[in-house]
Amino acid sequence: MFIYYLIAFLSCLSISFLIIGISMKSERQIVKDRMAKRKTIIPGQPSQYSVEVEMSLPFKERVLIPFLSKLARLAGRVSPSGSTQLIEKKLITAGHPYGIGSREFLGIRVISCIGFILLGIIAAKFMGTPLMKLLAAAGAMFAGIYLPGYWLQQVTNARQLTIRKVLPEMLDLLTVSVEAGLGLDGAMQKVVEKMRNPLADEMNRALQEMRVGKTRVEALRDMSERVDVSELTSFVASICQADQLGGSISKVLKVQSDTLRKRRIQRARDLAATLPVKMLFPMVFFIFPAIFVVVL
Repeated sequence: MFIYYLIAFLSCLSISFLIIGISMKSERQIVKDRMAKRKTIIPGQPSQYSVEVEMSLPFKERVLIPFLSKLARLAGRVSPSGSTQLIEKKLITAGHPYGIGSREFLGIRVISCIGFILLGIIAAKFMGTPLMKLLAAAGAMFAGIYLPGYWLQQVTNARQLTIRKVLPEMLDLLTVSVEAGLGLDGAMQKVVEKMRNPLADEMNRALQEMRVGKTRVEALRDMSERVDVSELTSFVASICQADQLGGSISKVLKVQSDTLRKRRIQRARDLAATLPVKMLFPMVFFIFPAIFVVVL
């Protein structure tokens, strides 16, 4: 048993070193890159590319992210052309968890695939027939490819659920601010200052885009596309329509707030209606046997 784990560990280590060696730059190329960076430094200011500055960076920025980027380059050569754009869109919707980008995510998928393939090889040693060994290796490879995407989808769902929960409170704060005399931009700034959640972060990004030249309609629509929540999309569409037609923003905010609260109550009722079905399985397998034992 121990020898199989040792072989798998050494194989994974050898593959990792092989990938690093293939993708590693030569010493001459490293010197050229540093000289090219130093040309852009303003005279009289300290160098931002010295060895001391590089060594002061966190381990993730110095080692992990470059290593994952190199793995992603190797994976990008064999992956479809549109896969990187699709992964980047999913990461934007998920809020870029842990600051990873599409390259780093592809690198994580490569490492996951290699690790699960090695686990599948170890599991195949204990299988009887060749068909079972093949199924074990194929299942491990599928799990290595599927699990990073499943994790990203769970992060996205959790973020969207948080945004749905805080959206009515955000609309209440917007309504109060607008009725107090602030404009919509000022009310959005109040939301950014008072609230700490993913929706406030997205609103802060929309305000920054408006400061650099984007129109309010474009910034809000881009925000709804990034978040990809139906309630927020409906709210943004109503705000943009009122802004273009000259309608009352406060009335639109009140209507949207009432609508979202009714939707949240209806969603809670739908979840409560599914409770009897969900309670059936633990009652049958855990509660009823104990009751039967006591009765008998």
